[in-house]
Amino acid sequence: MPRQLSEKLSEKAEEMGYLPEELGVELLSKSLNEELDPEGLVEHYHFLSEKYLDEARELLKKGDLVQASEKFWGATALTIKMLAAKRGLKLEEHGSLWAFVNVLSIKSGDKDIFRFFNTTNALHKNFYENEMPKMLYESMGNNYRSALR
Repeated sequence: MPRQLSEKLSEKAEEMGYLPEELGVELLSKSLNEELDPEGLVEHYHFLSEKYLDEARELLKKGDLVQASEKFWGATALTIKMLAAKRGLKLEEHGSLWAFVNVLSIKSGDKDIFRFFNTTNALHKNFYENEMPKMLYESMGNNYRSALR
């Protein structure tokens, strides 16, 4: 994709609370007048969450904590959207992620779900503010890896 379009897509995605690839698929499906069914959304979110998780691990190895923060956040947000899509729901706003995580936590009785999401939200904040000390980041990364097991 040409750089100018890529930058515009990234800007618009951030403005709308999407990840760039997620918004790209959304725009494409709308322009083709083809709505993704829940199974298609699950597949899409699963693919992107795995992609972002792999990218986060590589960035972490390179010491790029800011970009790794955003990729870990993206992997988490897309995993949550995938879980919602499996239930026939489509989460489109940042606040809807929190609400759905809250429901998951309450229904399962597992408070770690909410705590884990709060941790990844701190990583999302770190992407914008780059203020997290490396030791805290590594601790959070260990929590992230433990939660994924």
